[in-house]
Amino acid sequence: MIKAIFLDMDDTLIVNTVLYEEAAAVMSGYLCHYGVPLAEARRMLAKTDRDLFKTQGYSRERYPDVFEKVLRHYVPKAGDDKIETVRRFAEDVFSTVAKVKPGTIEAVELLTAKFPVYIVTQGDKEVQENRVAHLPFRKKLTGVFVVEKKRTDVFSGIVDGLGYSPREAVMIGDSLKSDVVPSVAAGMHAIWIEAHNWAVESTTEVPSERMYKFSSLLEAARYLTNYKPPSELTVLRSRIRAHIGKKIFKRKAA
Repeated sequence: MIKAIFLDMDDTLIVNTVLYEEAAAVMSGYLCHYGVPLAEARRMLAKTDRDLFKTQGYSRERYPDVFEKVLRHYVPKAGDDKIETVRRFAEDVFSTVAKVKPGTIEAVELLTAKFPVYIVTQGDKEVQENRVAHLPFRKKLTGVFVVEKKRTDVFSGIVDGLGYSPREAVMIGDSLKSDVVPSVAAGMHAIWIEAHNWAVESTTEVPSERMYKFSSLLEAARYLTNYKPPSELTVLRSRIRAHIGKKIFKRKAA
C-alpha cells in the first residue's frame, strides 16, 4: 500500500533545463562577436560542462566557470569586465524564477489530497531552497529535502527517517539516473516522467522492476489517486445546469 509520494523538482515540477539552454544561447551569441560559429560555441559549452561536472558536480559555481573557461579558450586576453559579463549570463539561471510545468498544480492538488507529499531535489542548497520558496503550492508539501546527490543510501535514509517502509513510498521524477535507478535500488517504487534531459543525466538503463512510466506528472497523479476525469456528457450537463441556474437567478432578481 502506498503511503507517501516523493517528487523531484527540476524538470518534473518546474521547467529547469530550458533556463540552461537559454543561457547557453546567449553565450553562443556573445561569442559570435569574436568570430565563433554558433554550432561550435554550443559544442564547446556542452563539452566543458561535462568535463567540469566530473569535479564540480551540481555546485552553483560550475556553470559560471564553464562560461568563463570557454571565453578564455576563444578570447585568451579577455579582461575582467568580459569575464564578469559571461559569468552573469550563467548566474541568470539561478536568479530567474522557473515556470511551473503545465498540469503540475492540478497534479499536486490530487496527490496532496490523498498522500503526504515530499520534494527530494539535488543541487546547491541556496538555489534549490529559493526555487522551492517560489512554488505556488509550497504550503501543501509535507516536507522538502535538498541533498547533495540522489544516491540509494540517501533515499533509504529519508524514507526510513520518516517511518515508511521502501515499498510504501513512490519516487516521481524525470531522470532515470537521479530519480528512478537509486530509488528502485532502495526498494521504493518509481515513476519516470520522460522529459528533455541534460545529456549527462540520460545515459542510464531502465530498471526492470517497480518502475512505471507516464507521459506527465498529471497522468501519474491521476493513476495514483484513481482519479477519473469527467466525461464530455457530464461536463455538458454541468454547463447546462449552470446556465439554467443563471437564468432563474436573473428572473428572481427582476
